[in-house]
Amino acid sequence: MNKKLILGISSSPRKDANTDFILKHALDAAEEYDFIRTESICLRDYQISPCNSCVGCCTEAAAKGDADKACLSFRDGMDDIYPKLLECSGLILASPVYFGSVNAQMKAFMDRTEGLLRYGFSKYKNALSCKVGGALTVGGNRNAGQEFTILQMQYYFMIHDMIVVGSGDEPIPGCYIGGGTTTYPRRGRVRDGVTKDEIGLKSTQALGKKVAKTVGMLKD
Repeated sequence: MNKKLILGISSSPRKDANTDFILKHALDAAEEYDFIRTESICLRDYQISPCNSCVGCCTEAAAKGDADKACLSFRDGMDDIYPKLLECSGLILASPVYFGSVNAQMKAFMDRTEGLLRYGFSKYKNALSCKVGGALTVGGNRNAGQEFTILQMQYYFMIHDMIVVGSGDEPIPGCYIGGGTTTYPRRGRVRDGVTKDEIGLKSTQALGKKVAKTVGMLKD
């Protein structure tokens, strides 16, 4: 069986902490479906320059040669990530809540996928179109901006013409629009506080399964 890839991307600057944990939790749930395989990327392992708005990716210059450059301005870590975005059938983004929003690492990644949109000119044009997207986040309090942070990632999915899913058909998932978790009542730089959030982890697991189930409904 040719398994379909669900790619998970964590934007946490901290290794093996809460954001990485919820992403793994969702990907493990997705792999319960035998037609799914998963891979994860941690943005902290890559040097990613912020988009400089050169708009070269959206001009015919990006079609020259092998048309294999989604970005014309930078040769950095995104060159390793673009092929995985093209390959995957589903994408799960996981960001910690920073000031009620996605963090800078996630936003930099998002902005550098301009060339994957419908008006790109490289082979990565429409790379994410009609693929499945799900969002995860973790905040320091129960109501700390999780829903807005998830919505930001969902807006990203919609701009890329993706199929956006929430946390599935469980009657009480905790967060209906995605995997929303908290480290509360633990305080400070705890690495495992989310492991005590039973409701949040349930929504995270449900999100992973929903992405996988929806990917399975797509035609090759």
